[in-house]
Amino acid sequence: MSTQPLVGVSGAPMSTDGAAVVEAAAPTRTRQLLAALWRDKLAVLGLLLVALLVLAALAAPLLAPYPAQGAGAAAEVKEVSGPSAAHWLGTDPYGRDLLSRILYGARPALLVPLAVVALAIGIGVPLGLVAGFRGGRLDELIMRLADMFLAFPPLLLAMVIVATLGPSLRNAAMALAISWWPWYTRLVRGITASLREWPFVEGARTLGLRDSTVMVRHILPNAASPIIVQATVDIGTVILATGALAFIGLAAQPPAADWGLMVAEGRTYVLSEWWLSAFPGAAIFLAVLGFNLLGDALRDLLDPRTVTR
Repeated sequence: MSTQPLVGVSGAPMSTDGAAVVEAAAPTRTRQLLAALWRDKLAVLGLLLVALLVLAALAAPLLAPYPAQGAGAAAEVKEVSGPSAAHWLGTDPYGRDLLSRILYGARPALLVPLAVVALAIGIGVPLGLVAGFRGGRLDELIMRLADMFLAFPPLLLAMVIVATLGPSLRNAAMALAISWWPWYTRLVRGITASLREWPFVEGARTLGLRDSTVMVRHILPNAASPIIVQATVDIGTVILATGALAFIGLAAQPPAADWGLMVAEGRTYVLSEWWLSAFPGAAIFLAVLGFNLLGDALRDLLDPRTVTR
């Protein structure tokens, strides 16, 4: 009797321990997600907007017509001018090229939300894992602490923290992260609590694995998809929150290139020199739209409870 090797869904031979199936299934799943993402026109639009934001942030010195003005240096002629061949988006009251300023403003618009979300995940996810896995009084303590932070609107809490620490972009990022972590704690805690009684978790504990190993290797991968979706949408929300803090003078300070700060500086000229606030505001809108469209598409693809558009 001839023996045939077991074959996985992708056609790769499968060993008896199933290692080949795991290696073959992961790339196949990734390709399926990318193909489904590419078929969604709104997702492609969101991905394109996010890619443009990343490109502007990385290549601002190369793309900006006036790099020095984009970094904050005043022009020789300090006067406002409208869009023209020399300045496609016009200039601000200090004569600085608005296009260059917007390109340089893409850097804090991207880096600050990434830092805020990363820090919020770094705080909230471990606490959610511990609360959901251990339960009992520790769970109650962590969740009551999270509820204390959730009792305040995130932006209002961030304003109070920044006002206490002093206005700066770094303090604004820290304040937003402090107000954002409870959402990830609640998300991960719910997933962990629903998985801790499953057979694969009980089997891992029966084998003598430490609780930390079980949480990281067996439970956290199952929470990765909701965390990714939540983080993608939160980046857009943090862009808005950072812009709001900059608008009221609690984030970036002049002469830094920041979209929210640029909108604030142009508000007194809104009836005459409309471009001073309109173009930075449009940049904020497009960046938030890109991350929201991408987050919605990822939720449809990664959450089995939703129906794909």
